[in-house]
Amino acid sequence: MLQRVSFWWTVHIDKRGGGLHRLCRTEERNEISMKKILAIVLSLTLALSLAACTGSGASSSAPAPSAAPSASAVRPVSTASANSEYYYPVTLEVYNNARELVPYTFEQCPERTLVYGKNNVEIMLALGLEDKILMTADCSSVLPEYEEAFAELDRVKNHQDVGYFVKEYALSLEPDMVIGWYSLFNIEDRMGDVGFWHERGIGTYTSISVLKDDQSLQNEYADIRNIAAIYNKQEKAEEIIAEIEADVAKGKQAAAGSEPQRILIAEKYGGEYDIYHAKSCAGDIAAQLGAEPLGEKGWTDEQIVEANPEAIFSVHVSSVTDEEAVNLFLDNPALASVDAVKNGRVYPVEYGLAYTPGVRTGLTVKMFLKDLYGIGE
Repeated sequence: MLQRVSFWWTVHIDKRGGGLHRLCRTEERNEISMKKILAIVLSLTLALSLAACTGSGASSSAPAPSAAPSASAVRPVSTASANSEYYYPVTLEVYNNARELVPYTFEQCPERTLVYGKNNVEIMLALGLEDKILMTADCSSVLPEYEEAFAELDRVKNHQDVGYFVKEYALSLEPDMVIGWYSLFNIEDRMGDVGFWHERGIGTYTSISVLKDDQSLQNEYADIRNIAAIYNKQEKAEEIIAEIEADVAKGKQAAAGSEPQRILIAEKYGGEYDIYHAKSCAGDIAAQLGAEPLGEKGWTDEQIVEANPEAIFSVHVSSVTDEEAVNLFLDNPALASVDAVKNGRVYPVEYGLAYTPGVRTGLTVKMFLKDLYGIGE
């Protein structure tokens, strides 16, 4: 007997590290026999089995994440084109306050997004998503190429005395998406746990780059890719990342065959130095380029002297100039014997390039290329 049916199928692929799960669907409406339906089901079962094997192989051959929790780079799912009208729904696993992954399904592209943090705002603008931003917070300036678009955006400071979103006010704005740092959701008098928003049909994304102690270049890539996946902008995300990776390759090539340069990336506060070690974003980027970042946590002058770095990168906030940041080391008599100081190899680093750089990661890479290897001068 022939009958008209609507046949739906779903593919759910687990990405290495738990960053993204995507649901894709295809609809077929035809006059078909029950035997043909059975044949299609069997074919799909085989396809899913092959996909599972392929995914498993990719996971086993790739390097393991540095520490949990983590998220891997997003890979496209072959069953639906990024430009397909069937791209949605998309299910993303995001971190809650317990640092556990919880799923949320986007039935359609978010149109009214609250965005917290300069890294997230710039990622959205770099992906061409300014029309999807309802309001921003904790972002007073952006890179020059995004200034025009940023000037058109509303900011929470225009309406509130605080620089972050709070639950009651955010709800009044009727968003369908909130992107922010872990601290935004972890503090109850701000936004509260992501579950509160999910229960109300409002999606969330927690930046991976600021979620845990182990930060990395890969986590910056993951944030760009995951945000792009929510809005179906993967092609643009891969363009951004490919450009960064090309410069990383230049650093690896320049460092090949030589001893790694021993460097210190530090921000001075009080009598100690906040160290951007090998498991920080800036430290990992430098290591990817062939350098050896020194230190672990807070250091003193004596520890810097003992380590004797060849180059020092002085991280500073916007209220401190580049010259002032460099002179914190050059003018310190306790560090006079350090090779980096004696040879004038102390370089300024803006805070936004060292911590959660987002799309500024490319600038961080170029900075290290220039100061370590003279590339790009």
